[in-house]
Amino acid sequence: MPLPAEAEKDIVTIEGRRLRLRPIGPDDDDAIVDMARRSTPDDLRLRFFTLVRPEPGPLVTSLTHYDHSRQRAAGAFDPELPRGPQELLGVGRMTWQPDHSRGEFAIMVRSDFKGHGLGHCLMAEMLGWAVDLGLPRVDGDVLPENSAMLRMVRSCGGVILPRGPDFQTVRVTFDPPRRI
Repeated sequence: MPLPAEAEKDIVTIEGRRLRLRPIGPDDDDAIVDMARRSTPDDLRLRFFTLVRPEPGPLVTSLTHYDHSRQRAAGAFDPELPRGPQELLGVGRMTWQPDHSRGEFAIMVRSDFKGHGLGHCLMAEMLGWAVDLGLPRVDGDVLPENSAMLRMVRSCGGVILPRGPDFQTVRVTFDPPRRI
């Protein structure tokens, strides 16, 4: 179930900045690479759990060419910036099990745009997708040193659980409300 074209909409950060949220697709390879190039190596590591190079290749392709029957991804763009519709500031992504028993989320906000409330907007959007899809649980893995993400998870109503004996990552989980 991809995001339909009408899913494109405006969102407003807690600072009052109006951004355009639209589905990510095959035409966004360059925007993904540009966002990665404008992010710090540490921010990329916090998102991908390893060092990644901000260049075209299999990772970028997997982020823009995905199975719409099991995944959604939306990017935030600022129409006020010089490259507005092409300048990607952040992405929210959700993958779900075929039986809709659970979903998994991922968020990345470009380094120079962190701390302005975009992550909260993307999280709220993804939790809305979970409600629409009827997912009873949404999980994600986070590195323990990613304190900004862990604070955001708590502030959005998520729970932080240990994951595995090595504690290299922690599991965060949300129980979205069900539609009646």
